[in-house]
Amino acid sequence: MMRRLEYTRNMPTPRAHARNAADAVLVLAQVARERQRLEQERQSLAKRMRRIELRLTQIAGAETRLVPVIAGGRGTAAAPSGAPTPGSVGDVILHY
Repeated sequence: MMRRLEYTRNMPTPRAHARNAADAVLVLAQVARERQRLEQERQSLAKRMRRIELRLTQIAGAETRLVPVIAGGRGTAAAPSGAPTPGSVGDVILHY
């Protein structure tokens, strides 16, 4: 099974030696298109990496806020009628 990032685009390789000027122009155009495609792919992957890093930072912040709340709630008595007490897990809102 090939993963998404391991995908390779199979294209016919350009000939190393062009027979005439027209062949050279065609090879140059093919190389330029491939360069443009790879640049676009690199930019989109860089943007995706930034979004992933931002989301991981948000998750780490949420974990940092939740750990003290969970640790502080272990020794307390249960709230009557299921109402959350101040500082309990019910007060924390996790945004996705």
